[in-house]
Amino acid sequence: MSLRDYFVQVAESTPYDDTLESPLTSSDDVQAIIDYLKNKVATSASPGFTWSRSGNIPNSAWLLNDSVPSILSGRLIFLNNAEIKKVFIANQNAVILTIGIYSHDGDGNNITLLGTVTTAAQRSSTFTVTYPVALNKQIAIQLEASSANAGTNIVVGCLIKGDLA
Repeated sequence: MSLRDYFVQVAESTPYDDTLESPLTSSDDVQAIIDYLKNKVATSASPGFTWSRSGNIPNSAWLLNDSVPSILSGRLIFLNNAEIKKVFIANQNAVILTIGIYSHDGDGNNITLLGTVTTAAQRSSTFTVTYPVALNKQIAIQLEASSANAGTNIVVGCLIKGDLA
């Protein structure tokens, strides 16, 4: 038997260079980075939510959550450190639209504009954004009064990243 036959490789004895990728974890071995990633997966989430409205949609109209205007009852943010990361829009017609993303406490109370996105004259668009959203706020979507056009059969979605713990 050789010395190699007595050696057992374990993750804790394998070095890890934490300076190569951010965020820095302060991990210096493979076992520590595995534990860090396992915890990150267990405590983070990225749900997607959608809002829509059928028919011709005039400017200043609120999109719906199921059949409820999102300004009255929006999609509840149940994540800590939540951020809207992506916004996607589909519209029946290839027109320029401006969509507002808002947070509120329900029934339009304490409404805050998080940001707007404006489509090109096409039927679908995707945007990368960074809109922080506080825990337990509701999200509402509006076809802005300043939109260059009305919409037809709009669907808007958001991908939200945050922590469960």
